Amino acid sequence: MISLVRVDDRLLHGQIICAWVPYVEANALIVASDEVASNGLVREIMGACACEELKVTVLKVDDAVLKIKKDGDGRDRVILVFGSLADAMRFYEHGVKFKALNIGNIHHVEHGRKIAPSVIVDEQDEDIMERFAALGVAIDIRDVPAKEPALFPAKSADEGKNSG
Repeated sequence: MISLVRVDDRLLHGQIICAWVPYVEANALIVASDEVASNGLVREIMGACACEELKVTVLKVDDAVLKIKKDGDGRDRVILVFGSLADAMRFYEHGVKFKALNIGNIHHVEHGRKIAPSVIVDEQDEDIMERFAALGVAIDIRDVPAKEPALFPAKSADEGKNSG
C-alpha cells in the first residue's frame, strides 16, 4: 500500500528517514529515478539506508510502476520518492493513481518562484502541480510532517511580507 508519494530533488535524506518514515509508519521506500537507478554507485549508497525495519529499493520510474502494480495492496507501507514533479506525473499517467502528493524540496533557484522555504518551482512544475490538482490529487507542500503545509495554489513565499 502506498503511504506517501513525495517529490524531493534530494531523493533520500534525513527528513525522509527520520521524519516521514515514522510519521506514515512506512516499512518500505522506493526511490523512483531513472538517473539514480542507472548509476550503480549511487543506487548502492541509497540501498545502504535499508535496515531490518525499512526496505529501500531504487528503480527506474517505469520499473516502479510495474512493481507497485504487481505488489498491489501488499503488506508493505511504501513511501515513493521522485526527484521531480515530471517523474511523479509520468508515474501517475502510467496508471498508478494516488490521492495526495507531498512536495518537500525543489530547488530551481535561478529561474523559479519560491512557494515555501524549501520549494522553488519553475513554470513546468507549476503546470504539473495544476494538472495534479485538476485530477483531484491533493498537493501538500512541506518538508517535514511537523510543519503546516503551504497552500496550493501557493503565492510566492515573499508575497505579503510588505502588506499591512
